[in-house]
Amino acid sequence: MSAGSAAQASHLLENLHTAVLVFGPDLRLRAINSAGEHLLSASGRKMLGLPLSEIVPDHEALTDMLERALKHRRCYTEWGMELRLNLERTAPLDVMVTPATAVDGKPELIVELVNVESLTRARRDEQLAFLHEAARKSLRGVAHEIKNPLGGLRGAAQLLERELDGSSLREYTQIIISEADRLRNLVDRMLVPRGRSQAVELNIHEILEYVLSVQGAEPPVEFERDYDPSLPALQADRDQLVQIFLNLVRNAVQAAGSGGRVTLRTRVKRNCSIRQQQHRLALQVEVIDSGPGVPAEIESEMFFPMVTGRADGVGLGLSIAQALTQAHDGSIEYERDGGQTVFRILLPLD
Repeated sequence: MSAGSAAQASHLLENLHTAVLVFGPDLRLRAINSAGEHLLSASGRKMLGLPLSEIVPDHEALTDMLERALKHRRCYTEWGMELRLNLERTAPLDVMVTPATAVDGKPELIVELVNVESLTRARRDEQLAFLHEAARKSLRGVAHEIKNPLGGLRGAAQLLERELDGSSLREYTQIIISEADRLRNLVDRMLVPRGRSQAVELNIHEILEYVLSVQGAEPPVEFERDYDPSLPALQADRDQLVQIFLNLVRNAVQAAGSGGRVTLRTRVKRNCSIRQQQHRLALQVEVIDSGPGVPAEIESEMFFPMVTGRADGVGLGLSIAQALTQAHDGSIEYERDGGQTVFRILLPLD
């Protein structure tokens, strides 16, 4: 293989969403792509040369597959094999082992690992995207009706602001006017095709602080900030980003209830997969609350339009947050962790 062909093959391997590992006849790792590093939560440089037994704990079933493939020079596939990827995480994986011949003529094994949970999530995201588009069409009629009272609300706030000339209370009328304008712009964007219509450079912490100022403290909860100050700027639509986190924070505050706690946490994620795309750098924002979590009966459908666990809810908050996140090529996930509810947003930075 020429140097150019080898470089092209390496480039293609790096851009595969599927985790690919290459082992020699001694079952030591010869190569791994970025998706493999992400799946195993380890650096490829540190793993190269290590035996399979040191890379995958509880490796016996996988070792048996590789040894059979070496012996019989045949492909083997195992669906939903439970593998311990590290000391803390076990996942069902579809495993495909293919015998090959290295450049030096020695046998090697190409191992493809597909996370079944990730694949299921991707299919769910596709289904959600279809449902969101259907909901978007039905909401367009509602959007026209929303704009009229928004105009009246803004006008009333302006009149009130004149009466409060010089008063510190004008801060609140400014919030009303600003939110009315933001919602009007958001409604306008609901009437046009999907996409980031006004992407600008943003500081995610400024967005979160604005959301907290709009949310206020009803019911009274304890807000905790766990920010990573080293985060780079993000290219995004400001109004849409505000709406995403406003919906999530409001849900968290209502779930936590009076005296509860809501935590906002920001981090950088490296070599992560977002909606079947591999990204070297992404922004992760978690909205965490101390509430009871999403009812089990709607957990699998919580992002669908018109699905809600509250008697007074309309079931649009999470649906809109999901649609706007996907418009930014991002993803939104939910989990219960240590008695806390976590909604996690991932947005690509690369």
